[in-house]
Amino acid sequence: MPVSAKLVGNVLTAPTLKNVSVSGDDRRICEFRVMASSYRQTDDGPEQIDKKTFPVSITVWQDYLAKSVFDLIKVGMSVTVEGTLFVSPYVDDHNAPQAGVRMEADSVAMNLRRIEQVILKARPNRDQPYRGNDTSEREPIDSPYMDERDSAPSDDANAVPPILRNKSKASRKQQQA
Repeated sequence: MPVSAKLVGNVLTAPTLKNVSVSGDDRRICEFRVMASSYRQTDDGPEQIDKKTFPVSITVWQDYLAKSVFDLIKVGMSVTVEGTLFVSPYVDDHNAPQAGVRMEADSVAMNLRRIEQVILKARPNRDQPYRGNDTSEREPIDSPYMDERDSAPSDDANAVPPILRNKSKASRKQQQA
């Protein structure tokens, strides 16, 4: 019986791309395993509950997502997977019955716990290509929440971060008065 589910865990096996035939059509899928974990909040932070940890076989059927998972997801990464969960009993190598669990993923997301850097590729059909953190040729952004101090990095240790500056219309009227 399938169940919609969301699981969080660490990737156990490297994702693999496979070509399968479904009703005569060739499809590319991605398969990998995740050790699903359950956590409880303590005074020292999140703590894993060992008795609620189990491996789950993941299959990604959407071609675009399968390719992205294969390219980006690595063993040991913390991921969140949403999809349809199935109980899939099997007999292991020692001829012992096991209650396997598998999931057909609708989405796979990296958890930011161990991510240090993200580099985005350029969006297609855009006038200006994405330049990452390069501010040298960026066009000014017209926003009520930004001013000239936001256009370049500051060496001033006491500078107020842009997110903390109040640039609402009411605030600007008070400054002009």
